[in-house]
Amino acid sequence: MKSGIKIIFLTTASVIILAACNKTLLDKTAQDKYTETQVWTDISLADRYLLDNYNNSLTGGFGYLSFASITDESHDTHAFGTENYLQGNINSSNTSPFGIWAFNYTTWDAMYNNIQKLNIFLANIDNVPAAYPPAEQPAIVAQASRMRGEALFLRAFCYSQLARNYGGVILATTPFAIGDDYLSQTRAGFRETIDFISQQCDEAAALLEDKDGMEMGRATKGAALALKSRILLFAASDLTASGTAENEYVGYTAPDRAALWTAAKNAAKAVMDLGAYQLADFGAPNAASVAENFYNFFKAKDLSSPEVIWGKLFLKNVGARNQMNLINGSNGFVMYGCNAPTANLVDAFEMADGSKFSSHYSIDGNGYYRNTSTKYTSANIYYNREPRFYATILYDSAIWMKRYADLAPRDPLGIYDRRTRITVQNGQETSRIYGIDTRQGPVDGDDGTYTGYTFKKYQDNEVYGTETNNNENVWIEFRYAEVLMNYAEACLGLGQQAEAATYINMIRNRAGLPDYSGDAKTALQHERQVEFVHEDIRWYDMRRWKILDQTMVDAKGVDIIETNNRDNNTVTTTWRQIFVQQRGPVQNKMYWVPIPIDEMNRAPQLVQNPGY
Repeated sequence: MKSGIKIIFLTTASVIILAACNKTLLDKTAQDKYTETQVWTDISLADRYLLDNYNNSLTGGFGYLSFASITDESHDTHAFGTENYLQGNINSSNTSPFGIWAFNYTTWDAMYNNIQKLNIFLANIDNVPAAYPPAEQPAIVAQASRMRGEALFLRAFCYSQLARNYGGVILATTPFAIGDDYLSQTRAGFRETIDFISQQCDEAAALLEDKDGMEMGRATKGAALALKSRILLFAASDLTASGTAENEYVGYTAPDRAALWTAAKNAAKAVMDLGAYQLADFGAPNAASVAENFYNFFKAKDLSSPEVIWGKLFLKNVGARNQMNLINGSNGFVMYGCNAPTANLVDAFEMADGSKFSSHYSIDGNGYYRNTSTKYTSANIYYNREPRFYATILYDSAIWMKRYADLAPRDPLGIYDRRTRITVQNGQETSRIYGIDTRQGPVDGDDGTYTGYTFKKYQDNEVYGTETNNNENVWIEFRYAEVLMNYAEACLGLGQQAEAATYINMIRNRAGLPDYSGDAKTALQHERQVEFVHEDIRWYDMRRWKILDQTMVDAKGVDIIETNNRDNNTVTTTWRQIFVQQRGPVQNKMYWVPIPIDEMNRAPQLVQNPGY
């Protein structure tokens, strides 16, 4: 397993192909550049070329800006342009945040750059075995066939990113060349695009082995089928299949909804029937064990869990860097706090018994949280919450990491410290001490979150993130829990509520919660919201369910004041919900991303997305 990690990530440097082999200075052969002939006659060099495409296809949500921050999950602390989209000002000339340096991993240019490289690979890989002696060719043919499956999967993955952002896209299956007529390129319709991706997933799956037969980090049969499940669920959803699509590029013009839901159900079932995956056991019903093990699941440094289908590995100092602690960690630990959970998300987590938070706490006219419960009577809004809350969110007073030496005397436990402590004596405020992790605290105030929260999920509590001290935990792109929820949703779409309930409750019970009560669709949408926080899923769910008007509301945070009144020897604490960022009003155009104006200028025959 260790060698697998090294091969995937020590060889991700680009293989530079030279179009011609001319004499070089002193006739020396460059050791880091290869001619086309060299690459496509050497299976190892061809594999290095393929590995570079892995690196470019899957970046994962570990960037300075996450998809979470264009949803109700999170707020972008450092103003990376999210307000342009969230307030409906996005247009083809200013697509921010899509395409900025901090958020460019699913965009038009990034995906097509990689598709071009994959098309070059697919156009040449079948020629490689002929360069070998006849006795070696059978083994090289088998390896090349598997590598073709990997490339087909990666190309389908890139196209799925494009389709979920833009709708129907240009379906390029051969490499573009200098002098090609780009004016002849047109967008395929949404139906054609989805059918193409689905077919490519099937072709890839037929050539790939499953997880146990592939090097860790490479594409597998399960990954190809999980991608098909994801894209067919997207296609069957309200955004594209309710009959309200504005044109053929952003949905079906005459959808057969039952057939679409059936295809989505069957795609998820194909993954389930492999028998290769299962939900990780987090120790339910023990709530503390669930919280610890759910957190540790995302701290893993490899992809060996039977729940993980496919993801990306990282090494500390080699290849692509995972700087999740540095990027999302707290300013009190000299980190950047880039993507911060909102109070909107925090309040969505249920209580320990599976009841709604709003059944026990209300917010008064001044924004203060008030306990209204007869069961959970603490004023502290963080007590008695479901286990995934404790695994996902860093909230005030949560035990986290030991402080650096200069702050250890003030905080010997290493808590996340977001409260302001006020002392009152003789009716007057005599001191006000801001929490270490606040924007008014003693360390890098500009990196403090506005919301009062920090993500715990995907952070490693043993890593003090710096520009040189990186994380090694993996990014998980596909996991079995998503497949089960895809299956449940497709069942609901077909009216098979009892079947759907089985899998919704499987996810809840694994998290230490009882079976859901009430409406099944509401329960499913809630489970996807809290189970998949910060996994680059929520934005796509909000759009495909067509619920932006419900979820694209102002981002909220929390302000916590602890008052020590020495006049009457009392200590009181208040939690008040505060405004953080305006969002909305929602416009229909926000359901899709515009094709950038530069691309439209190069190919004016392309049809722009509605509203742009």
